[in-house]
Order: sequence, then C-alpha cells, then structure tokens
Amino acid sequence: MTQKSKRPPSVWIAQIILGIYATGFVLILVWSLYGAITQGGRDVQSLFVGVVTNLTFIAIFISGVLGMANRKPWGRWLGVAGLSMLLVGAAITQTSRQLSGRDEASSIFSFGLIYSILVVIGIAFLVYKIAAGDAAEEFFNGKPVKLPDPIREPPPPPTFER
Repeated sequence: MTQKSKRPPSVWIAQIILGIYATGFVLILVWSLYGAITQGGRDVQSLFVGVVTNLTFIAIFISGVLGMANRKPWGRWLGVAGLSMLLVGAAITQTSRQLSGRDEASSIFSFGLIYSILVVIGIAFLVYKIAAGDAAEEFFNGKPVKLPDPIREPPPPPTFER
C-alpha cells in the first residue's frame, strides 16, 4: 500500500476560502428567499435569476471543496474555477473602489490600494499553486512529480586476463 501525500497548505487555504464563500452564498440565498416569502415577492423574474445565480456559485464552491477533500481531479479544477471567479470579482471590486474616487484621501500610496493589490495577488498566487503547483499535482495524482535520479551502476571492473 502506497502512502498518500499530505494535503498541501495551498489546498487547505483554497478549501477554507471556498467553504466560507459557499456559506455566504447559502446565507444570501436563504435571506433573499425569506424576504420574498414574507414581503410577497412581486418581481419573480429577478428572484429566479438571483436564485439560479446563487445556486450556481454554491454548487461550484461546494463541489470544489468536496472534490479537493476526496483528492479528485475534477474537484481540483472546480476549485480553480471557483477561485478564478473570486479573483476576477476581487480584481474588479477592489480596483474599481479605489479608482472611483470615493475616498477623499485616496492616493497611489494609500493603505486601501496596497491592501487591494495584495488581495488580488494573493488569490492569483493561490490559483497558480492549485492549478500548476508541484505539491498539488502530487496530492491529486498520487504520484511524485519529480522523478528520482536513476541509480547508476558502476561499470564492471576491468578484466586482467590475457
């Protein structure tokens, strides 16, 4: 029986982030359905679009978490897809907030801008580590990525026969 490799920190972090966002989308879905029921949903089309959108994100995030937990390649790629959606969302919201000029003290060296850039770079690095990292490759495939150097046998000793 071969020993399975340990779960790399990048997989742990990705599962935690996806789990938190899946929980958030579940709460948003429950809250919007509660509001539609108690207040008599008048706009059924927008409620339907919102429910379908939330269910799509929930399915991608939860499937990614469960697939990564079970070492499935599809879970790895759903995790990459979920993190990529978060990366695009973070890039759009973080940078547009800084560029909108809502902050009076916004400058190129503001703490908010540096934080925004670090969030986007951190998510991008995590996507890279899950998609192309050696530790994740070994974790999901069960095989080491780097092959050991072949052991070279010494040449046979010279013969001194005449």
